[in-house]
Amino acid sequence: MTNATSTIQTHYGSNDLVDRILSALEKAGNDTSNLTVEMLNLVDQLHGGGLKSTIAQAGMVQIGKDTKVFDAGCGVGGSSRYIANAFGCQIEAIDLTPEYVETAQRLNKLCGLDDKISVNQGDVTDLSQEDQSFDLVWCQNVTMNVEDKAGMFAEAYRVLVPGGQYTFSHAAGGPNGEPYFPLPWAMDPAYSFVSTPEIIVQSLEEAGFTNIETRSEARSSGNAAGRPTSEVGQSVIMGDDMPERQSNAMRSGKEGRLIGMLVTAERPA
Repeated sequence: MTNATSTIQTHYGSNDLVDRILSALEKAGNDTSNLTVEMLNLVDQLHGGGLKSTIAQAGMVQIGKDTKVFDAGCGVGGSSRYIANAFGCQIEAIDLTPEYVETAQRLNKLCGLDDKISVNQGDVTDLSQEDQSFDLVWCQNVTMNVEDKAGMFAEAYRVLVPGGQYTFSHAAGGPNGEPYFPLPWAMDPAYSFVSTPEIIVQSLEEAGFTNIETRSEARSSGNAAGRPTSEVGQSVIMGDDMPERQSNAMRSGKEGRLIGMLVTAERPA
């Protein structure tokens, strides 16, 4: 395990996440004895823009009941649950943080989706999945913690079938200087690797991807570099200092230090 990997796991790792999530939802007036994906979506979308961003990203790619989806860096499983619930497809997911993997597994079972989603610990730069085994590789706000983007993109390309799609959200580096720390994904620059939009696109091209499209996420609805729209709040999972970290992300975005991106690309058929 590298020092960066250990730091990232420590950054995201937290105990008793399921109990904290359920308690927060109950305090907000939800009946967690009948837990639903919709309830969890109030708190489990661990990226700027919350559920709105997830829905927007899903609208950029082709997803149907028979689509085989790989969620590369699933957090506590929010996006996987949304996709499985909305489209009825099968999803295989990984995350680097053991606590997130366990939490995702438990929440999937509690809302009846454990037959649709499998979750295991894994590294997006070194996948154990077989070649050409997925129609869609999905990723939300993971790349900022990945220094080896060439390895990440190469692995995504490898596991996609010809004609398969890759989609990810990302906070890219802007032209007006370094972002303000702490940020949602890093307390300091040591494990924040934002890259510029141009470098991201170049790295995708070098991995073999074509039909690369990028979209800047609108400030009004939150974005990869902005505040979430969750009604319950990400602090339940990410910690009480999240308002400060989100504020820094918003300020960095407004000043052109961060650029929120949604990206899609294809492995040639």
